Amino acid sequence: MGKVVLWMIRIVAGLLVLAGLVMALVYYLAAQSLPDYSVTRQTAGITAPVEIVRNNANIPHIFAQNDTDVFFGLGYAHAQDRLWQMMVMRRTAQGRLSEMFGRRTLQVDELMRRLDLYTLAKAAVEVQDDETKTALKAYSSGVNAYLSRVNSEALGRGAPEFFLFSNDVSPWQPADSIAILKLMGVQLAGHLEEELLRARVTLALPEDRVKDILPDIPGTGVAALPDYAALLGVPKTQFANLPAKHDRPDLWPAPRRGLAGASNARLRGGRCWRMTRIWASPRPRSGIWRGWSCRRAA
Repeated sequence: MGKVVLWMIRIVAGLLVLAGLVMALVYYLAAQSLPDYSVTRQTAGITAPVEIVRNNANIPHIFAQNDTDVFFGLGYAHAQDRLWQMMVMRRTAQGRLSEMFGRRTLQVDELMRRLDLYTLAKAAVEVQDDETKTALKAYSSGVNAYLSRVNSEALGRGAPEFFLFSNDVSPWQPADSIAILKLMGVQLAGHLEEELLRARVTLALPEDRVKDILPDIPGTGVAALPDYAALLGVPKTQFANLPAKHDRPDLWPAPRRGLAGASNARLRGGRCWRMTRIWASPRPRSGIWRGWSCRRAA
């Protein structure tokens, strides 16, 4: 009996040690993917030093000698803080979520490929003025500079979430930024469910009754659409009586009816600021700066 108890103690102790080692490994890998804000980096793509100053809430403030370098710093800061979110949003706009998440996001990819936002974003890049193109390219260079640092210094995968997936992280392109703006237009607008509701009501009720329940927006912007339902040769009420789907696929981009829009919060800075200085390559000889700067809040 005593030997059985002794072996049980050994087994439990071994399992606890093994669990501790696994947790330590997970913590180490996750910590490697977290950004270090109090550092000095040397990189190509900028013409002069750039400072990314963060207050005690880690809100970045970017200082540079020209706008192009500021946009580079913005891309670098975004990649430090939001790389996972940026990559998921880019895949959403491209209709490529299912490459990571499987069948559960197929309906999302189907919708986004019908909207074809990414093709529109690539076309939009070509018609931007030179100033906007320069800003988009500088921002992309900043994101890619952080990705290059992650790869060259073996800093995990850039964000802890990437350890759960084997997909490669592609370099950032100017079209990616515009695609995310278009995606946010879908995410913040309630048109999708509103228009579906209006279509179903229109098929079921007379026009005067529809205007009473769902009034038109004042003005002359109401478009006259063809009678698409007549093309199928079935009664219109058949579509109006279809059961509504209340379940939504994972990562569905459109908001629920009545929940569209956004809210903004304003934060006032604290006292201590952490700084990252990025030197143009080659780095000038004025020395290396890193650390904290504390100042009295206004």
